[in-house]
Amino acid sequence: MEFMVTMSIILPWIIALIIYLTKNDFVTNVLSFLILPVLAYFGWVVYNSNLPMMIHTPGWLNILMVVYDIGLLGYFLYQGIKKKSFLVTSLAVVQFILLFIVLAMVNHNNTADIYIDKITAMFYIIVAIVGVPIAIFATKYMEYDEKRKHDFVAIVIWFLGVMNFAVSVNNIEWFFALFETTTLASFLMIGFRGDKEATNNAVLALWMNQIGGVAILLALILMIKTANIYHFTDILSLNNPAIIISALGFLSLSALVKGAQLPFHKWLLGAMVAPTPVSAILHSATMVKIAPYLILRISPAIHNTLLAKLLIITTGFVFVVASILALRETSFKKILAYSTIALLGLMMLAAAVGTPVAIVASLTLIVFHAFAKGFLFVEAGVLEKVFNVKYISQMRRLIERAPLTLMFIFFGFLNMTFVPFGSLIGKWFLIEEAANFLSHGSYIILILYVGAGSAFLSILYMKVLGISVRKAHSIEKVRFAPLPFRFNFVSFWYYGWLLALALFIAPFVGNILVDIAKDVVPGNYPIYADGLSLTLNNSTLYFWQIFIALAILVLIHTLPYFIKLKNVDIVHPYNCGELHKRHIETYDFACINVAKPYIIAFSIALFILVVVLGGGLL
Repeated sequence: MEFMVTMSIILPWIIALIIYLTKNDFVTNVLSFLILPVLAYFGWVVYNSNLPMMIHTPGWLNILMVVYDIGLLGYFLYQGIKKKSFLVTSLAVVQFILLFIVLAMVNHNNTADIYIDKITAMFYIIVAIVGVPIAIFATKYMEYDEKRKHDFVAIVIWFLGVMNFAVSVNNIEWFFALFETTTLASFLMIGFRGDKEATNNAVLALWMNQIGGVAILLALILMIKTANIYHFTDILSLNNPAIIISALGFLSLSALVKGAQLPFHKWLLGAMVAPTPVSAILHSATMVKIAPYLILRISPAIHNTLLAKLLIITTGFVFVVASILALRETSFKKILAYSTIALLGLMMLAAAVGTPVAIVASLTLIVFHAFAKGFLFVEAGVLEKVFNVKYISQMRRLIERAPLTLMFIFFGFLNMTFVPFGSLIGKWFLIEEAANFLSHGSYIILILYVGAGSAFLSILYMKVLGISVRKAHSIEKVRFAPLPFRFNFVSFWYYGWLLALALFIAPFVGNILVDIAKDVVPGNYPIYADGLSLTLNNSTLYFWQIFIALAILVLIHTLPYFIKLKNVDIVHPYNCGELHKRHIETYDFACINVAKPYIIAFSIALFILVVVLGGGLL
């Protein structure tokens, strides 16, 4: 099993190096396809092994990680000086200082530096079956007016190996190295095109994410000084985790930064200037998923603390306001980005609640969001390269030009909103769990957050679809535009997985995700599968309800093929008989801009509260 773990981590690095060195179309395309079943097999074998498991590593690897840390921060310092960025340079210097303090304080212990449990295996599988198809998509996407195809695909595949390594480490100093490696990967990918806007946004992502790195190093210093520990498993084994609550506050801050929670959301929005596969990989299988992963890792230690309650308030606030801010956007990719920011807040909220039901809710949201966002960003890339569509204003009557792509987008949005898909199931779990604790103010707020945020997201998705499905009455027949095989392969791959997961959501959630959640928070779980029906406490979602709901949704998202608007044009009596075309538009929600400065200011205040009050620094 150690071999499978090792290969899950290093195989993407090896494949990426081969693609980078050979720069051959055949090699790139073949290896991108072959790595999918291999990594998926490794992840499945690890999941079915005797977990959890500690893996002790040789001493030279620890030395290598220290050297790697220093080299990585040195590269950040170099880029800060080269790009003339005071913030990048300053934060790199601060991290250097803090890293050397950590290294001077660390006392070697016998705790294993690698820890593999079922949540690790779950991420291995997500990286394989959600992340690798994006690399396959990129092999064709980069042939459309893009340069350095092989370098780009190599970075994407290497990034998958970085993510697998990040969710495998137990040593928090190693986790810092991988955390900042994802920062490096985002810097390289966002700035890939090399123009001024791409470079500026890459620098923005670099310094913002370095704040998260600083927070992890501060957490390490406090943990070592207070309890002489620096491993995730040692945190959970403490009899009184409250003694390191300040360190846990800084770890939480790093998660909020990496999860692009307001006011640090700009780096993720800035990533939209990169090739679309960058957005797909950042939002689905890698990078931002480190945020809920980190909160899940420390969830038992912060459960029922002031820190947890402040995290609930902060991430819930982001869930609502990011959904509202998305309404004013016209860029299709930015709309998807804001919805990711919102749902990351909901994932972290569930992880911070920390009860068994909430942990399952968080895992459910993570899995379904990964598939849906990979799916939707792939379709955004198809719109961009095949149909030259980037803004929702350009999506008018898209049904006439790109019916298949629109069907996929429609289905992806339904996945984020309706039963029986996991996003709504996760919200159901959270509301039902919060209803058991109505005497606590933070849980009442939780219900309001979930309800309001979900409503605004639904308005957002319907706004986009309302423009797209308008169809001219003169069009008698829809003609399918031919799409490349690799585009169709990836699209149908995600479509099939989402259909299957929705149809069999009861055994998936009630058996598999509950099994994974028990490695995070042991205990009795009131969620279980009764055949193909899903039960939580006294509430049951029966299979016939799941099947009928899914059948209706499948019908709804294919209806645009058969809709033909008639009598759209009207004649005004005093216009000499000329046709006066009727325009049906959606609101642009420009009024939201007035509130944005206040939203950002309040977000900053919540961040400060998380660290100062939640971390017990006062």
